[in-house]
Amino acid sequence: MNLMKTLTLKNLKLNRKRTIVTIIGIILATALLSALVTLVSSFQYSLIEYQKQKDGDFHVKFSGVKMSELSEFKNNRNIESTFETIGMGFAKLDGCKNEGKPYAYVMATDETGFERGCFNLIEGRMAKNGDEIVIPRHLKTNGRIDIKVGDEITLDVGKRYDSNTESVIGENSAYEYEAETLTDTVTKRYKVVGIMERPGYKMEDYSAAGYTFVTYSDELAAIDNGSKSEAGEADTTLTVYSRYTQKALRNKDAVTADIIGVDEKLFEKANDSSVEMTAEESDRFIKEMENAKYDIYMNGYLISYECIFPIDGLFKPLFTVAAVVALIIILTSVYCIKNSFNISITEKIRQYGMLSSVGATRRQIKSSVKTEAAMLGVVGIPVGTMSGILAALILVKVVNALSAGWLNFALSFHTSLPALILAVILSIATIYFSATGSARRAARVTPLEAIRNTKEIKIKSAKLKTPAIIGRIWGIGGVISYKNIKRNNKKYRTTVTSIVICSVTFIVISYFMSLAFGMVEMSYASTDYNIGINMSYKKDIDIEKLTKLVSGIEGVDDYLVGAGYDFDVDNPEYTKEYGEYCRQLYGESGDTSQMFLITVLDDKSYDKYASDAGIKNATAGAILVNKCTFDVYDENSSKYVKKEMELYKYKAGDTIKCGYNVYDDAPSDDNAVEGDTESSTEDNNNGVRKTVDVTIAGVTDKVPIGYNGYTTLLFMNQKGFESLWADGKSGNELKPGYAHYSAYVVAENADDYQDTFEKETEGNPEYSQISFYVSNLDKEMRDEKSLFTLLGVFAYGLIVVIALIGITNIINTLSTGMELRSREFATLRSIGMTDKQFAGMVRLESVFISVKALVIGVPLGVLINYLLCFIMNRMGGAIIYKPPYKAIILCIVVVIMLIYAIMKLSMTKLRHNNIIETIKNENL
Repeated sequence: MNLMKTLTLKNLKLNRKRTIVTIIGIILATALLSALVTLVSSFQYSLIEYQKQKDGDFHVKFSGVKMSELSEFKNNRNIESTFETIGMGFAKLDGCKNEGKPYAYVMATDETGFERGCFNLIEGRMAKNGDEIVIPRHLKTNGRIDIKVGDEITLDVGKRYDSNTESVIGENSAYEYEAETLTDTVTKRYKVVGIMERPGYKMEDYSAAGYTFVTYSDELAAIDNGSKSEAGEADTTLTVYSRYTQKALRNKDAVTADIIGVDEKLFEKANDSSVEMTAEESDRFIKEMENAKYDIYMNGYLISYECIFPIDGLFKPLFTVAAVVALIIILTSVYCIKNSFNISITEKIRQYGMLSSVGATRRQIKSSVKTEAAMLGVVGIPVGTMSGILAALILVKVVNALSAGWLNFALSFHTSLPALILAVILSIATIYFSATGSARRAARVTPLEAIRNTKEIKIKSAKLKTPAIIGRIWGIGGVISYKNIKRNNKKYRTTVTSIVICSVTFIVISYFMSLAFGMVEMSYASTDYNIGINMSYKKDIDIEKLTKLVSGIEGVDDYLVGAGYDFDVDNPEYTKEYGEYCRQLYGESGDTSQMFLITVLDDKSYDKYASDAGIKNATAGAILVNKCTFDVYDENSSKYVKKEMELYKYKAGDTIKCGYNVYDDAPSDDNAVEGDTESSTEDNNNGVRKTVDVTIAGVTDKVPIGYNGYTTLLFMNQKGFESLWADGKSGNELKPGYAHYSAYVVAENADDYQDTFEKETEGNPEYSQISFYVSNLDKEMRDEKSLFTLLGVFAYGLIVVIALIGITNIINTLSTGMELRSREFATLRSIGMTDKQFAGMVRLESVFISVKALVIGVPLGVLINYLLCFIMNRMGGAIIYKPPYKAIILCIVVVIMLIYAIMKLSMTKLRHNNIIETIKNENL
């Protein structure tokens, strides 16, 4: 046995090139697996950190907790840790421009709360005592109150009181205007020491009447460090933010129900979207929650990100993708490494025959192959593991460096020991399965078969007939190449199969990842602008003039200004799918009319939109956006799923009859023009109904900025819209008051843009008849961009991983094959084959391999994608299949270029080899 090991080691040393190629294959396979598990671990950790930063580091929020009850949370074995906040009260803000948010809501916490709450500091520092305070950024961007770090402010803090209900109003309740007043006010002076981003949704609800100001609580700090007991402050009401243990997190509903004192089974059922509650159960649940000990909010996203088992939420599809990718890496790596062993064994058949003839058993020959695999694995696995970790680290660092300044958070690099151990085990399994088949094959060889070495070549006369066209185009080299492929078909089948697997894998994974990314985009994408402007007006607005105002401010990357008009269409031409959806939504006897929003754009924006949508001659009519995403109930999964569907059957050139009403204060019917159709007489409520014919210039699924989420959209320019009326008097009937104007801007610096816009419009007599309402959505846009960047790094990182394993597999298979055939090539050259004939032979082989591999691989990849889409739809998905054209084209180009480059380099290298020495070399 030691002799066989020595012989194996000697062969590895003599065949250094093949040994190095095989080790590289093992290193890459292991590196890809370790990089994959590290990326998954880093992605999960980054997503958790992102959610903590966005909404806070807690699982469940309990409101209305008395100070004396705090120990129940601190001592609860299901709760890992807590932090607390105290609501100090509300104070009226002078000069606030947001009428629905006139207060400052003062909240107090300690160091733990500042650290684990969603208080993301932009400038300055956190408060360190009760005389210091931190204010939110949107106090300026939304309320237009400019307070700077270092300023001192005086607040009269009290309770909001509703005179209608004679009760105190809660912290997240909307402003009641005349019905509410502040009572029990206490004057307090604070120094502003920091500015933070707007706190998360459940710390400050979007409907809340106050901007969150945060100060320091000495009481909470004293309780946390143990210098004070909570028993002495029994009347103080707290909000407790708790983190559950991992065990409790898996049973979060039961744990939470026990804390708030409601029925566990009913609570679990209410929080399970796959289970439908009866009307009686719903009523009982509502009553139980009304009588619950505390109000709660569950940080659902963070819970789903941290609660790995059972796998749920966003991680379910992502872990599924990771598992599929890992399986593909293993399969392709097995094939790649197996090729090396098979080619090696084919060339060492004579050696194995000689060993068998002198007494080596099958077991010893098998052991020799497996020992070779173990020796290669001992070198390749540790290097591969470290390389994978290093590659993941570099990727994270590069992304953070490139995204610094425009992302809300940095990607986190995180390794998981169990995950790395799993990667090593999978790598060992990969090498084992790669070597096992080759070992069995080597052991089955008899001495006579091995010495003859004819088993690989099976000749039939019919197969060796060469088409005449090959000889005419490629010459004698092409004829020899064709005959060689036919007589040695097994080796070429191995090469073609290897390329087919890589091509199919790349096409399938590219489609799979684009599909997953599209599904996430449908679920989360909504904010594609950071400044929104709505307008109310007393007279007509010149849209070109308004566009000049909006786009003329420095720092505008993109913009859109539109005037929207609502029309109704009777019995529109629904697609079958959308028509069925409308019938389910509104009922069989429901209204068959559909509201259409016609948005008029300025000429420049309209031309740009038409160009981006690929529509020519768009000025002749309207552009119809004919796709939208809906929440559709799936009976198979008993859940609502996102589904994108086409809306109408309209195509370019079709006409839609759009209806509108002319009211009493509009011009009389004498202004009606030829072509207008009255479908009803004067009506006190609805006025006189008229219609216009709108011609469709083109249909698209591209939506301009600001209009995500709208169902039925038509876009026109001003001239086209006015031409709907023969005499151009649409303004007489539809304005003023009929249109709703809005503008959407992507600005480099949203705060600066908002300041400049308000300076140019406030007090300017040119805009005295227009009221502007500016919304600064910079944080929301950056949050979404951060999430998509995180998903993009993971998705495209996996595609790069698959591309690398595929390219390496092709390089390994082709280069090893060419190297091992060097004796054959040397023999051909020794009997007179010229360099031109030799080049023709190699080129023809490249053509045969490329064409055959792509003809099989591309259709197979498309078919698998279609089956994947079909299976997912059967399981409750709602996916419209689209062939991955970009991935297919990229795959074809890369395969052809790669095969050509490898063959050419190998051919150049072989030309320089000494013919006699190559023929004599037995180690090839």
